[in-house]
Amino acid sequence: MSSDEEDYMSDKFLAQNIPNVRPGLIRNRERQREVEVEAKKAKFDEETRARHKPSHVREKERLQEGLSSALSTENKGFALLAKMGYKQGESIGRSGSQGIVEPIGITVKTDRGGLGRDAALKQLAEKKQEIMRQRLLERSKTEPVSAEEFRKRMFQKAENRQIEGDLAKCQRTCERLDLSLDVAEPEMEWFWPPKPKEQKNKEEDADEDEEDEEEETEEDFEPAEKLDMLINYLRAMHLYCHWCGVKYTDVDDLTGNCPGATKDDH
Repeated sequence: MSSDEEDYMSDKFLAQNIPNVRPGLIRNRERQREVEVEAKKAKFDEETRARHKPSHVREKERLQEGLSSALSTENKGFALLAKMGYKQGESIGRSGSQGIVEPIGITVKTDRGGLGRDAALKQLAEKKQEIMRQRLLERSKTEPVSAEEFRKRMFQKAENRQIEGDLAKCQRTCERLDLSLDVAEPEMEWFWPPKPKEQKNKEEDADEDEEDEEEETEEDFEPAEKLDMLINYLRAMHLYCHWCGVKYTDVDDLTGNCPGATKDDH
């Protein structure tokens, strides 16, 4: 090969003809394009959600907007107060009094517990106090146990075994009805059926020496007491009668068609 001919395989020739395209530059452009597309998509999704809000969200926003807005001077109620001497920004009442300027806020109830839950829990607390007072009264007696009292206790123990069946049914019903109102935990631990581990521990405790009586605690209720409390809770909270096996529609339906809260009433 003569010196005048070009060597097309030389580094000099190749360097002149290869474009200066760096892989890193290409990747950066692709990534920038992806970011721009993602940003446009996110903006579009946000605008779409803003235009098509669920009805309950729009209703809540309108409610909050109305509650946070002051009455206009064109409101009939405001006009009536103005005629009585009221001025916007002042408290209502005798001049110089420390009355409130802003109205009391409204708390909107959003859970499904129902207005009767507080009343049911109050009734449950009263029932617990009644049982504990009766226990203290019985413990205060200093007379020796008579034969009649002994027979009564034996009868109570036998009856408790029969009551356990009714109690188990009430526990299953209580769990089902509580969960239907989104109640996450039972009001009292034994209001719902025991968990498998708790049931196993209960059976193991029953196999131990039954002669050793432990000191009773506040929550150590007898089966009959548990059943009584749970039945009253179901009636007050869920309008459900265990003896009828019916969930009534309202208080009038319960009081008008259910004979009573006890087994003897039925």
